[in-house]
Amino acid sequence: MLLALVLANLKMIYRNRQALFWAMAFPLIFVVIFGLFRLDEPPDVEILFIDQSQDALSKGLIASLSAMAGYKLEERQDVATARQEVKDGDKGYLLIIPEGMASLLDNRINPEPVKVTLLYDRGSQTAPTIIGTVQRFIEETNKQIVQAPTFLALQAEGVQSRQLTYFDFLLPGLVGMGVMTYSIIGIASVITLYREQKILKRILATPLKVRTFFIAQIISYLLLSVLQAVVIVGAGILLFKAHVYGSFLGLLLLVIIANIVFLNLGFIVGAIAKNVRAADGLANAVSMPMMFLSGTFFPRESLPPVMASVVGYLPLSPLLDAMRGVALEAKPFWAYPTELAILGAWMAVTSVLAIKLFRFE
Repeated sequence: MLLALVLANLKMIYRNRQALFWAMAFPLIFVVIFGLFRLDEPPDVEILFIDQSQDALSKGLIASLSAMAGYKLEERQDVATARQEVKDGDKGYLLIIPEGMASLLDNRINPEPVKVTLLYDRGSQTAPTIIGTVQRFIEETNKQIVQAPTFLALQAEGVQSRQLTYFDFLLPGLVGMGVMTYSIIGIASVITLYREQKILKRILATPLKVRTFFIAQIISYLLLSVLQAVVIVGAGILLFKAHVYGSFLGLLLLVIIANIVFLNLGFIVGAIAKNVRAADGLANAVSMPMMFLSGTFFPRESLPPVMASVVGYLPLSPLLDAMRGVALEAKPFWAYPTELAILGAWMAVTSVLAIKLFRFE
C-alpha cells in the first residue's frame, strides 16, 4: 500500500507542471544565470598614459605595467583631454611621465627627481592597489638607475591547492535553496488543495491509515529532493566546471535531513493557510528571507554581526554551512555537530507544531 501511494504521488508531481518548475527548472535557472557570470575574474584596470620622455626608461616602465595581467594601458597625446576622460569617469587612471627620465643617467651624484603623475578618482576602491603597483615599478626603475647590488633574492615555490571559485561556493547554496523552496511551497500548496477539496476528510472514511498517507507524501518529496540535488550539482559540474571535493553521499544525507525540516514547515503553512493562494504567499514569506539571509548567494559574514548571528539559527543556514564543508573541504557530514544539532532541534519543534496545527477541514 505504501509503495503504491508513493508511486501515485510521484506521478501526480510529474503531471504538475508548476511543481516540476519549482523542483527542477527554478534552481537550474539560477545555476545557469550565475554560471554565466565570471564573478571571480576582476575587470581590467584601464590606465591612460602620456609618455613625454620617450626614452628607454619610460618605455621600460610602460612595458612593465602593460605586461601585468589585468592591466590595460592606452596611450594619449593631449594632457588636458586625458585628464578630462578621468574626471568624466570614462577612464580610471592617467599616468603622466614628464620629460627628463634619461637625464637621471647623466646626473647620478645629485639627481633632481622627475615627478611621475598618476591621476585617479578619489572614490575608487581599487586606487590604493593601483598606486602601490605603480609605486613599486617606479622603485624598481630607481634601482636600475643607481645599479644597486642585489643582496636578497626571492625563491618562489608553488604548491597545488584546491581551486575554489565563487560558483563553487554558490552551488551548495542553490541546492539548499531548491530543496527548501520546493519542499515548503510544494507541500503547503498540495495539503491546502487537498483540504479545500475535502480529500483529506474523505481519507478518514477509507481503510487507508492517515499516517500511511502522510508517510507516502514525505517519501515522495524526499526522493524528489535527492533527484533535484543530483540534477543541480550535475549541471554545475558539467556546464560550469564546478568543483566538489567531498562525498556526494554526504551531501545527499544532509539534503534528506534538512528536507524533513522544510516539509514540516510546509505542513505548518498548509495547516494555517485558508486556501491555495494564501498558502503560496505564506510559503514564499517563509522561504524568501532564508534564501537571501542564510548565505545562499553571499557569505553571512557580510551581514551586520547581530543579524548574522541570528540568521545562523535559521534551518537553511546550518544546512549550507555543513554542505559547503562537505563539498568544498571534503569533510564528513558528522564533522558539523553544531549544525546537525540545530537541524535536529528544528526537526523536533516543527514536527510537534505540524501535528498540533494540522487539521483535515
